[in-house]
Amino acid sequence: MAQGPSTAALAPAADTASNEDEVVVAGGRARGSIVADVRPERVFRAADIRAFGADDVEALLGAIGAQSASNGGRGDDGPVTLLNGRRVSSLAEIARIPAEAIQRMEIFPEEVALRYGYRADQKVVNVVTFQRFRSVVGQAGYAAPTAGGRQRGDVDADALVIRGDTRFGLGATYTRAANLLERDRGLTQPSGAADLGRDRTLLPATERLRVEGVASGPVLAAVAATLNASTESNHSRDLLGRSTGRALRRDDRQDAVHVGVTLSGSAATWRWTALGNLDRRSGRTLTDLAAGGRDTVRTADTTAGADLIVAGPLTTAPAGAIIATLHGSVETRDLVTSPRQGSSLPQGSLNRDSAAMQLNLDAPLLGYAAPGGSPFGRLSANLDARVARLSDAGTTWSYGAALSWCPTRAFGVIVSGTSEQAAPDLLLVGGAALLTPNVRTLDGARGEVVDVTQLSGGNPLLRSAERHITRLGVNLRPLAHTDLTLSLDYTRTLADDPVTTLPLATPQVEAAFPERFRRDSSGRLTEVDARPLNAAASRLRQLRWGINLTRPLGPTPPGMADGIIRIPAGQAGQMTQEPNGSVTFRPTPGSDLARNITRASSRIFLSLYHEWTLEDSLLLRRGLPALDLLSGDAVDVTGGRRRHQIEFQAGAFQRGLGARLQATWRSGLTLDQDEASTGALRVGSLTTVNVTSFIELTERLRGLPEWLGRTRVSVAVDNILNRRTKVHDRLGATPLAYQRGYLDPLGRAFTINIRKVL
Repeated sequence: MAQGPSTAALAPAADTASNEDEVVVAGGRARGSIVADVRPERVFRAADIRAFGADDVEALLGAIGAQSASNGGRGDDGPVTLLNGRRVSSLAEIARIPAEAIQRMEIFPEEVALRYGYRADQKVVNVVTFQRFRSVVGQAGYAAPTAGGRQRGDVDADALVIRGDTRFGLGATYTRAANLLERDRGLTQPSGAADLGRDRTLLPATERLRVEGVASGPVLAAVAATLNASTESNHSRDLLGRSTGRALRRDDRQDAVHVGVTLSGSAATWRWTALGNLDRRSGRTLTDLAAGGRDTVRTADTTAGADLIVAGPLTTAPAGAIIATLHGSVETRDLVTSPRQGSSLPQGSLNRDSAAMQLNLDAPLLGYAAPGGSPFGRLSANLDARVARLSDAGTTWSYGAALSWCPTRAFGVIVSGTSEQAAPDLLLVGGAALLTPNVRTLDGARGEVVDVTQLSGGNPLLRSAERHITRLGVNLRPLAHTDLTLSLDYTRTLADDPVTTLPLATPQVEAAFPERFRRDSSGRLTEVDARPLNAAASRLRQLRWGINLTRPLGPTPPGMADGIIRIPAGQAGQMTQEPNGSVTFRPTPGSDLARNITRASSRIFLSLYHEWTLEDSLLLRRGLPALDLLSGDAVDVTGGRRRHQIEFQAGAFQRGLGARLQATWRSGLTLDQDEASTGALRVGSLTTVNVTSFIELTERLRGLPEWLGRTRVSVAVDNILNRRTKVHDRLGATPLAYQRGYLDPLGRAFTINIRKVL
């Protein structure tokens, strides 16, 4: 990894070979590889990672979100994350690893998740660290919208030491943000309540403190152990309007403690991983009621679980070994909700004990291991089956199959099908019931905006959902020596009894769930039960294609492709070992080698993804017509799926100076209403552009004091064009509930961050 014209940091895991002319420094592939014989869809090496300007693993996952997204996932679930080819207890275990410690990141298709005991509905990201690394990082940030209000400050401190398979880390984060009032955005209030905006928050005041640590290393000859623990506290304060001359408030306090243990090892050709997790979450929510008094709800959520994953060759076929992965798990969870005595809200105690068993078989059908090889390339089949027994939801099952064909190393096709049952999460079933007064809502039947009392929380009547997913994926690398990839994914998802939140209060929704809405004698909407529910069925078909290009700025210097740097033997003495474990080479200033290293470590990257939703329908109840969510029957204005969404990312980096642009365009939609109202609501298309720039001070600026070494300053502007969703009816008027400030309270916002590596 080059660090400028005068220094080049080389991979600590590098192998060095020499002859009479030169010393070759190159990164190895074997360390940290996954257990599956599957080529990654994308690989980011150290120089690529540095070009993003991201601080840690969590920030990197955000930067590559479009490339690691899966059409087959539930909601906004992120990818499965591995560390050095091994499963971790949770993303939190590795989220704070600094970007400088990462040798490479790999993205694999969803089917690889089965090898690690996950479902095949998330892509897999493997993070591989250097073998030796040490750093102490401190950073501070400030963010605020250009329209004012909602200032946020945060400070972070992290320490990490990596020595082979031994790792110690400690980190802490403190964040505080001011509230944002409706009057700060000049929102129009209902007639006769012009001053209400000073007592209603668009965004609450928040405060967060998190401390966590991890220790990992060998405990026996062939067994490694990892212990991670964290504690977190969150506090928020909302203003909910006024009633009987007083401001209504909500104070919410949530605390969480996590302890995770991972043991991994091998026996002969088999690898095993054992995981244990204990989580305890407690909360207290105090809400002022419009009728007077205050509701207090306390919750306690405790989860303990253990997993064992065993993988290895079951037998040998002509094309190679048949790999089996067996995953067993047990979990117990208790959820207790305790409202104050005399409250109208329900009190409950739920318990769920579960045990599951999953078997995955990966069998090569054609391949290079077959006698004489195969002229058709590599073909493999994957079979998966899972059964789970839940104490409160009975038995659920899932099964699937996939075929993977790679006729050449540059072209791959995956076809898969999955059927599964899934019980709703216990929080969706028994989460704390909360009454929130003065929730601004559009009543589609009457075409008016009203403030209602909203009930949220869990729904004990939820049923298990069933999904059937068919997927076709194609990946192509058309140029042998250029990091250019093309991808195409088609996904069809059919669901029975899908769990969803209550859609907008349209006439169709109210006809399907009349018990969820309450009106007064004049027909005015007064209460809405917004707890989750089961719809009857849904259908979704999506096509997603993308293109990614990463390369140095200018032509690649000879002998420096794919992260390989050749150093003349006469300058090998200029290599020095740094305190953090990296190797730094300082070429002669102004030499051809110095210029070549600068060019080889520079980066320009482009990424473009287009998601085309071909069909999106929702059947609320049997016997009613299905809603076409793409053509007039939309049930969500601010989020949800649009027919078209395009994501574009571009960036460049050279000698400590970098910039990144992210742009997203979403097509518009239409929401039909009752004919008695002002007609259909039209939601315009939306383009948002985020820009980030950063500078490594001492690489760009001369004469700075020594204490500013390894300091990076980043400046980001989100929604730089200050675009917000526009909603209007056939008369051109915007309903009060869909004013710009409600749909995007912040608008354009800037962030400045100063990061120092010791």
